[in-house]
Order: sequence, then structure tokens, then C-alpha cells
Amino acid sequence: MARSEHIIQASGLNLRIDQTTLLESASLNLRSGQKLAIVGPNGAGKTTLIRCLLGLIRPDSGSIMLDGSPHTTMGRAQLARRMSYVPQQLPQRIAHTASEFIAMSRYAYGTDGNHSNDDPLHAAQQAMELTGVEHLKNQPLCTMSGGERQRVSIAAAIAQQSPVMILDEPSAHLDPKQRDIIHKLLMEICRENNTALIVITHDLNWASSDFERIIGMKNGRTLVDTTADAFICEETLATVFDAHWLTHPHPASGRPMILPHTSSKP
Repeated sequence: MARSEHIIQASGLNLRIDQTTLLESASLNLRSGQKLAIVGPNGAGKTTLIRCLLGLIRPDSGSIMLDGSPHTTMGRAQLARRMSYVPQQLPQRIAHTASEFIAMSRYAYGTDGNHSNDDPLHAAQQAMELTGVEHLKNQPLCTMSGGERQRVSIAAAIAQQSPVMILDEPSAHLDPKQRDIIHKLLMEICRENNTALIVITHDLNWASSDFERIIGMKNGRTLVDTTADAFICEETLATVFDAHWLTHPHPASGRPMILPHTSSKP
């Protein structure tokens, strides 16, 4: 059988808990090095979808293939070598230092003798240098700011050296300066390491600016899967969000951006 060009192929995912439908025929595919944004209103199923990809939730039906192999045949360590995950926020009370926390992200390689020569401390050091958190290596995470913890969390994901990084609203709780730092860092990682990114975000202008594809979800369904340029139009935005915004080219890049309608003057 010919090897698929997609490193992730998820199709027809359905998940229902009690009387609530969380996913309905949801699908997603991803190629090596690709940047994919998942957007949609609250409760659209975005986080549920990526939790299925990560093996944290099992859908009722549908299939997930990783590098052409069924997702269900892989253990936790195998999944961790293929996908790393950055949550919205790390818990506040993590007492480990940055270097300890990042080194622990290499646990998947410790379970396989084929990787016995890997040095988790070296991988952690490289990840800290790339994310600019080396000065925090001996500092406990519980004493860091939100932006610092988020960069440490991204460094831990980088240290896994997986071909796919999945992030759930990585800049949702950050101030504008820290948000821009995180956005630029993620794009640099993608370029430097050819890492594929799947990012859930409510920042539609970031999705338009830096991502090749955007998936729009609503009511557990993947309604739209298209290029960023095609997604950021008034018709598509209204379909996904039930809202109307103005769109206008960015003055520097020319990429379509979203602007609010001005309110009437009092």
C-alpha cells in the first residue's frame, strides 16, 4: 500500500456523551511542515477534536491514521513521539524547575531501547535556547509569569522532537507583547524544524497572517477547510460564527484582516 502524504488523517469522527453531541463527522488532515489553524465559536468541538488526535479521548466512530497507521494501535509513548501538546495554561502550582519540566517531556524515548543514546538534558538545553528561557532553567514554574510558563511549555513540546505540535489557544491569556512573542516563536519553530502546527485560536487575524489553512468548526462539525485567504471573507465568517465583520487587506502584507463594524455615534 502506498504511503499517505498526510502525517495525520482523521475522518468521520463522531462523539456523543449523554445527550450532547461533541463531534459529528469531523475530519482533519495534515502534511509534514504544514501550519493549520482551527477556529470557531465556543463549544464548537475544537478542543475535543485535538484531544481525540492526542489519544486523550476515543471517538465513538471514525478513524485516525498517523503516518498511515491506525491511531488505535499505538501506545502513549508512540503517540508522544509523533505529537507534542501545549495546553492553554500550565497549572499554577508546578514546583519543578524549567529544566526539570522540559527534560521530563522526553519520557517517551525512555521507554524504547532504540532511543537509549538520546540525552534528555541536551534536548532540553536546545529547546530552552530556541525559546529564550535558558535564564529560567533553575526557576520553579510556580514563580513564573504566564508568558514565561507558556514559553517553557512550548520548550517542553520542542524537546519531544515530534513532527507535529498541537497547541490549544497558546496566547489566550497573554498581554499583546507576550502574545506577539509567542506567535513569532511558533512560526520560527515551524521554519527551523519543519514542524507541522495545529493551533486552536480565537485570533482570526493571526490565523490569516501566519497559517496556510484554516478549519472552521461549528456544532462539532468541520464546516470549512480552506486556505486562509479564502476563509477570511464575510460569507464564510458569517457561516461559522453567525456574526458579521468587515474585512480589509493588511497594509503591509496584503493578507485579509478582520475589522469590527463601527458602532453608531451617540
